[in-house]
Amino acid sequence: MTAVKEFLNEMIHSFFDFTPAGIMSLVCLICMITASLVKGKNMKIILMLVFCGNFSIAVSYLLAGEGINGAASCFIGAAQSVINYFFDSKGKPLPKWLIGIYMAAFVIVNLVVSFSTGFNPLCLLAIVASLTFVMMIDQDNGAKYRFWVICNSVLWCIYDVLSKSPSNFATHICLLTFTLIGMIIHDRKKKSEVKE
Repeated sequence: MTAVKEFLNEMIHSFFDFTPAGIMSLVCLICMITASLVKGKNMKIILMLVFCGNFSIAVSYLLAGEGINGAASCFIGAAQSVINYFFDSKGKPLPKWLIGIYMAAFVIVNLVVSFSTGFNPLCLLAIVASLTFVMMIDQDNGAKYRFWVICNSVLWCIYDVLSKSPSNFATHICLLTFTLIGMIIHDRKKKSEVKE
C-alpha cells in the first residue's frame, strides 16, 4: 500500500516537476493533447504533434532513468510519424511493407534494448503498446486516430506503473482523458449527424 501511495504522490508532484524530465513530459502532454483534439482529416497536423510528443517523452524516459524500452519505442515512433507525415502530405497511403518494417523495428529494437540491459518482461508490454502506435498513426482521420490513442494510452499507463515512471504515467493518463474528451466533442457529434 505504501508503494502505491508513494507512486501516486510522485505522480501528483510530477505536474509541478520542473526538472528536465518533467519539462519534457509536459511538452509531450501539450503536443499529444492538442493532437487528440484536432478535428477531422488534419492528419498532417496530428502527425507533427505526435512526432514532437514522442520525441519529448522519449527524452523524458531517458532523463528520468526509467523505462528504457519506452524511450526506444518513442524514438522509433517519432521517426515513423515523420515518415507518415511525408506520405500524408503527398496524399499517398502507407505501403503495407512499410507498416511491416515499422512493426519489425519496434519488436527488434525493444528486444535488443531489453537483452542488452538484462531482460525485462516490460519489454513485451512496450512491444504491444508500440504495435498499437503503428495502428494509431496509420489512420486517415481524427476519429480512428483517437480510438487507437486510447488503446495505446492504456497500455503505456500500465507500462508506466510497472516501470515506476510516475511523471510519464501522469502524462499518459491526462492524454487518455483528453482523448476521451476529443471523442465526445468530435466523434460522437459526427455519428449523430450521420444518423440524421
